[in-house]
Amino acid sequence: MMFTKHTYSTSHIIGRWFLRQDTPLDTLISSLQPSDVIERDVVIIGGGSSGTYTAVRLRDHGKSVVVVEKKGFLGGHAETWTDPSTGYTIDGGVVVFAPIKTVTDYFTRFNVSLVPLPSVVLGQTYADFSTGSTLDVQSASAEILEAVLELYTVQLNKYPELQKGFNLIYPVSPDLLLSFRDFVIKYKLQDLVLKAFSSNQGYAPILDISMLYIFKYLNKVQLISYNSSYLTTARHNMQELYGKAANLLSPDVLLNSTIISMKRPDTNKGKVQVLVQTPHGMKLIIAKKLLSTPPPMPEILVGYDLSQKETGLFKKFSANGYYSAILNNTGLDVSLFAAGPDEPYHVPKLPGPYAMSLNQGLTQVYYGSPRVLSENAVKTDILNRIRLVQQKRGLGKGTQPEFVAFYNHAPFNLMVSNDDIRNGFYQKLTTLQGERNTFYSGAAWHTQDSSALWQFTDDYVLPMMLKAL
Repeated sequence: MMFTKHTYSTSHIIGRWFLRQDTPLDTLISSLQPSDVIERDVVIIGGGSSGTYTAVRLRDHGKSVVVVEKKGFLGGHAETWTDPSTGYTIDGGVVVFAPIKTVTDYFTRFNVSLVPLPSVVLGQTYADFSTGSTLDVQSASAEILEAVLELYTVQLNKYPELQKGFNLIYPVSPDLLLSFRDFVIKYKLQDLVLKAFSSNQGYAPILDISMLYIFKYLNKVQLISYNSSYLTTARHNMQELYGKAANLLSPDVLLNSTIISMKRPDTNKGKVQVLVQTPHGMKLIIAKKLLSTPPPMPEILVGYDLSQKETGLFKKFSANGYYSAILNNTGLDVSLFAAGPDEPYHVPKLPGPYAMSLNQGLTQVYYGSPRVLSENAVKTDILNRIRLVQQKRGLGKGTQPEFVAFYNHAPFNLMVSNDDIRNGFYQKLTTLQGERNTFYSGAAWHTQDSSALWQFTDDYVLPMMLKAL
């Protein structure tokens, strides 16, 4: 069992072993006990939305799995905060789902109730979060929005291949490389812009993003929700779903666990070997196939034995920043939504908040940035923006807003340049599926939308993996 040797700048404690800088990993592996070796059909790296769903579905098909998750819970960005005094829960990440069979079947099997999310088209209060001032901004009426969505759907339907990942047709259509700004002018979709900005959060600056990525996010699944209603959990607790999924998959879930190293065959002959640090020491996983779901950026895939081809592709990605927070003591008495008074279509410049929403006496803030920011920078800016609103509205005198929860969803919305798209980046990326007994899923391979990702798993990822197994 030979692994790629890693050089460490310091010594590490790994399980019950003291790993010196010059200690070969295969030496440690040879000392593992038989009980520290896990053999499965599939090892899944990442227990977020895609990883958990795929694990459940592989189990449905009689395949053995083990999930490696760095956090202490499954669900990835589906974080839930529980008020310690009342027990009331607030979802701080994934909140809404499309009313499609894939979604309702998944929640039903775990007996987690869904309810329609009230749709708010009119009556929103907008604010300029750079000054704290309330703005007189009129959203498009329901009738106008319905009409513009019909025009948008006509354009989206030209690219059915986009419903299964980035399965592009070459040469790439020039419209897919237009910015959202130019596209809405070309096809008279201006009334869609503010709605897209507020509902398709995390894409920044949205007017400058290529239509390929807009079509991926504002996709057919999203349009179903636009035209009817989003669904949300009845008890405002996404961890109810993922907790039950963890119970189903137990004991094949390794939480608070990270990759130390891995060895994947250069061909599809042989098995994948992954050395994992868990709270109970090192574990060696031997599997027929590996499914990787974290954002495919070299700095994220620590411990991976990336090939030159994989590294060359993954390093081309750039990402947006997306964050959410829950605060108390803000004094806000109304939910506020971001707008820019002097900006095209009233879309404000980011980084900054998308909204400051009231929720059970607390304030929930959603925040976006064209680039990934430090948590400290985001928190500082959120507090500064809240103070501006307080000053303008005469609120919060003698009170200091405090964070009760903060969630970092970055890196978000992985993208590459138009030149890379034009030159076949996604065609090359797709060829990685199945190479070295490795498959990929997650937002970078389809879209930032759990509903669409679960359907993508059933329609594309799962059949591909089952055929290989």
